[in-house]
Amino acid sequence: MFSKILNFPSSKLAVCLAVLPLALPVTYLIYLDRTVSKELKTATGVRNKNRGVSTVPAALSKPVTLPKEAGADESEWVLAYERIVSQPLPRSSLVDDDLSAVVTDYVRATMTAFSWTPQAFFLRAAAGDEAARKTFDTPFIRNLGFCEGDRVNGFWKVVYRGNGGRRGDERVEMALDAPPTYKGARVNGVIAAGVELQSDGDVVFVNETWMWRKDDEAPSLLESR
Repeated sequence: MFSKILNFPSSKLAVCLAVLPLALPVTYLIYLDRTVSKELKTATGVRNKNRGVSTVPAALSKPVTLPKEAGADESEWVLAYERIVSQPLPRSSLVDDDLSAVVTDYVRATMTAFSWTPQAFFLRAAAGDEAARKTFDTPFIRNLGFCEGDRVNGFWKVVYRGNGGRRGDERVEMALDAPPTYKGARVNGVIAAGVELQSDGDVVFVNETWMWRKDDEAPSLLESR
């Protein structure tokens, strides 16, 4: 899958990242190379004003589509995040110098990988809508442009595509947006997957999960990581 993204063999591949929505809303690592995957950098944090907890770095850039009322430092909303970053890669190792095209292939790969997990089969059955179920199909995902409004794996809707406010970066943000026919609990969340350009010209692949809830709602699993 990632042969379309990098020029070197899969043994040098950094990692394919995906997330598990609703059932267990935490970041999934799909390891394509065990040696390199051990070098991933992971950061997590929670901000809960009412409990006096704040481990979300103030300098950390938040998703463009994170609601202001949830992202504000003084917000009453409980906010949790997980950020996973690959080791830096030379930009010359990318097959395509167009980072937008690279990100499209990257997100296609992660979402295709997730669509074959047991949790995805559970969600597909729970979607309750044939149109939503179709978005789990591999041919559908591999042909998806991941433009704003596109739906993938039933429960995720592309809500932003751009540089995230950082020149040279490229990312896709997908909001947790259960189909109307879904009868389960609703959860607030967004994942951001993309490529970030480093100061030395190298790039890193990034996958973030952000979730927020009201203080009287059940904690998300991100809060226990």
